[in-house]
Amino acid sequence: MASKKAATKPQAQQRQQQDKRWNAAEQACREIMSLLEALQPSLAAQQTSEQYAQMAAVYYKKIRNGRVLSAGDFNLAADVAASARRALQALSPALDFAGHPQSADCQRMLTLADAVLAAMSELKAAGRRQP
Repeated sequence: MASKKAATKPQAQQRQQQDKRWNAAEQACREIMSLLEALQPSLAAQQTSEQYAQMAAVYYKKIRNGRVLSAGDFNLAADVAASARRALQALSPALDFAGHPQSADCQRMLTLADAVLAAMSELKAAGRRQP
């Protein structure tokens, strides 16, 4: 009986970490989409930026009901984050947003996107370490 508990504990921890990662990605995507909407006039002024914002919206719509419930949804959340980051980079290549009227929103979106992308990188690195 004790060996069964010992075997399931790592799995439970992995599941808990996965749920935490998925919940964080879900919240980040919601906020990213809200910020993209708020930044729409600025993004529309730069065609490439607007196109990346549109791609983020396309990826977001593919996430079931906006809920990250599977690995596939998490991959889409990473695509949302990557597209949002690219939209910001097209808006300001240095990602400094100096002088931008909504610089705080831009910076917040960058932070959210980077957090989702870091979680994805961490997950990929962990996958490479496993036999």
